[in-house]
This record gives sequence, C-alpha cells and structure tokens, in this order.
Amino acid sequence: MITIAKTKHGNECVTVDLDNGEELKIPYQVAGLFRLEPGRTVDTTEYAQLKEESQRYRCRNMALDYLAICPRSAVEMERYLGRKRFDATLIREIVSGLKEAGYIDDADYAARYIQNKLGRKLVGRQLLASELQKKGISRSVINQALKDSSSMHSDMDALYAIALKKYDSIKDKKNSITKLSYFLHSRGFDADMVSSVIEKIMKNEKKEPD
Repeated sequence: MITIAKTKHGNECVTVDLDNGEELKIPYQVAGLFRLEPGRTVDTTEYAQLKEESQRYRCRNMALDYLAICPRSAVEMERYLGRKRFDATLIREIVSGLKEAGYIDDADYAARYIQNKLGRKLVGRQLLASELQKKGISRSVINQALKDSSSMHSDMDALYAIALKKYDSIKDKKNSITKLSYFLHSRGFDADMVSSVIEKIMKNEKKEPD
C-alpha cells in the first residue's frame, strides 16, 4: 500500500508526496474528489487515478508553456508532447481540448505563418505549402490559406524585381538563365510564374541598346 507523506497547496494544484518517492500534482478542480491528507493510505485504484490526474495536469501545463513561446499547429503539439513521453491517448485528449478552447487553430496558424513568411521575403506557393505540410497542416487548410493570401505571393511586379536583381548579379556567368530559373523555383514559385518573369527579363534585355 502507498501512503501520502505530505501535501502542499499551491496556486493551481495540490502537490502530493507519496512514501514511494513520487510527487503528484493534482489540480484543485479534481482534488476535492480525493481525501488528500498526510498519513492516509491510498489503494491501487485510487493511486492509479491520482497518477492519471497528475499526468493530465502536467501534460496540459507543458502544452500551454509550449504555446506561450509561439503558436503551434495541432501536429506540432502532438509531436512535442510525444517527445515528452506522454501517453498517446492523453495527448489526443489535451490537444483536442486546446483546439476547442481556441488555443490551437490550424487555419489561423497557416494564415499567420504565410503572412509572417511573406513579410520577410517574397516566396511562392509551393514553398509555403511544403513548409506548412511539414508542420502537419492539412492540404485543405493550406489551400484555403494560400487562396486567401494569393495577392501577397502572386505579385508579379515584386517577383520581377527579385528576378531582375538576381539576373543582374549572374548574367555574365555561364548558364545564367538556368541558374535564375533554379533560384526562382527554389523560392517556391510555380513554373508558369517563373517562365513568365524570365520571358519578360529576356524581352527587356533585347530592347536594351548595345
């Protein structure tokens, strides 16, 4: 049998020290369901319940601390909690609760990610989609976010300016057009946009006087 060695009341939970060396943190919302007092013996069933409540409390607090650093996608949160070795069923429960409470919102996450990314430099749809997929965002959410932000990453004037600057730095080198094409594709722009901007550069290049 396991005995409660001592208890300590904090702001959000009761810390319970057991005589087996374990420390459990039981949130006040459920602490009243148990008789948590030093010297009391708990049976196997109650011990399992206390451990479960403590794990749930720890898991949610770790999740909230992780969110406090910056927004996370649902999959990012699941991966993080998995690395902390929480049970998969508990992780799904905690993530589901955070989504219902509005702490995790993949659609908002995708929209903000695209806005912040494009605020630093212009990149294409393909790169944005690839990066969001790696963060576990679903294809449907990605497509909608890209559609909503289409004016930002489909600005041909801005793309032309970037392409022209790059071309000016490499035009005297061998295979300059191929290098330019690779550069633009690496920034995630689709084939049609790349072809269009390169065609415009070549057309203007021919117009320049010798």
